[in-house]
Amino acid sequence: MRGKFLVKISGVVMLAFLCMFSIAADTVFKPDGLFLTWQRDPLTTMTIDWNSEEDCEALVEYRKLGEEGYWLQNTGESFPFPYSERTIHRVELSSLAPGTTYEFRFGADSEVYRFRTMPENLVRPLRIAVGGDTRHNQEWMEATNRQATNLYVDFIVWGGDLAYADGREDRIDRWYEWFDANMNTLITAEGRVIPVVLGIGNHEVQGGYYSRHEEYEANDTWRAQIAPYFYALFAFPGQPGYNVLDFGDYLSIVMLDTDHSNPVEGTQTEWLEAVLEERKDVPHLIPVYHVPAYPGHRDFEGSTSRRVRELWVPLFEKYGVKAAFENHDHVYKRTHPILNGEINANGIVYLGDGAWGVEPRSGHNPDEVWYLKERISVHHLILLTLQGQHQHFLTIDSEGNVIDAYPERTFLEE
Repeated sequence: MRGKFLVKISGVVMLAFLCMFSIAADTVFKPDGLFLTWQRDPLTTMTIDWNSEEDCEALVEYRKLGEEGYWLQNTGESFPFPYSERTIHRVELSSLAPGTTYEFRFGADSEVYRFRTMPENLVRPLRIAVGGDTRHNQEWMEATNRQATNLYVDFIVWGGDLAYADGREDRIDRWYEWFDANMNTLITAEGRVIPVVLGIGNHEVQGGYYSRHEEYEANDTWRAQIAPYFYALFAFPGQPGYNVLDFGDYLSIVMLDTDHSNPVEGTQTEWLEAVLEERKDVPHLIPVYHVPAYPGHRDFEGSTSRRVRELWVPLFEKYGVKAAFENHDHVYKRTHPILNGEINANGIVYLGDGAWGVEPRSGHNPDEVWYLKERISVHHLILLTLQGQHQHFLTIDSEGNVIDAYPERTFLEE
């Protein structure tokens, strides 16, 4: 049995080697797009996606940083990049050590990259860059990406509206640009690729919303049909388009779909309550979604915003959510803490609203809108720092300036 296994692995390695050797004998292989995320526990797994026009085996070689010589190997699956000559390769690595740096490559002729698994606990601060609405043009996207990389974040969370391709074949170049921006800016000088957890927005979907498709049915086939890039390109959240990612027992990111490929009401809301109830003792329980309950620019009575307030916000309040991340409005906003539809020191703070790499909008005047504490029209990311039971939010623009902080004092200063 062991001999057969070694023969099989050797054949896979040879296939990968021959594939990359066919590119050019003296060329180091680099994928056209490289994207790291998680489908399961980020302490012990990593999902590696890459895409290229080369017909290569989905194989990753990896080892702990500093372990010279021997490379472990794992294979995955390959499938078509929609409307493209590229192929998507996906390999999930498991049984990894928490809080550990690994290096990986796609065969002997490949560039060598790194990733870091998440820590076992929050003894050290965990740094997360959060935002959304990532690309109106590559320059803006890369500018904010660089700030995330300069901050040495552990990972990034994007809440939808990624390449602005709208599921359309004639906008495939927007996805090429999106992956190119990440290759240029989300790999550190040491070669560490920053993982990204992302969700769906209206610009991932043909027509923006499932309700604009008269014959829509809530199944995998329909969702993949109206959001072809999103469901092919990204392992998480996968079908049905909303999911929860648990980081040990200290953090759960709940990624939701605000009417894009699933309705807010019904099955998704029932799922949300079950997920939150199961995790009510998790100290950091963080919902992320696209259309805001408390918009920084759009109409407060918009249909999706209103139903998020009616159906999801009471669940957030019931199960101990402290902060929620919203997007869609292309402005920076922070609300007052809100409980039962009123300002309350014990309430939830809603942060957003998706201006990572898009044209900022003017937004509402906080002096005229009861729920808004801050509103700034600028490209930005929100640096969420977690340690122990504490959360701190630092908002940084695309030039590296601090434009807001909540609370004003960090827990490290207390």
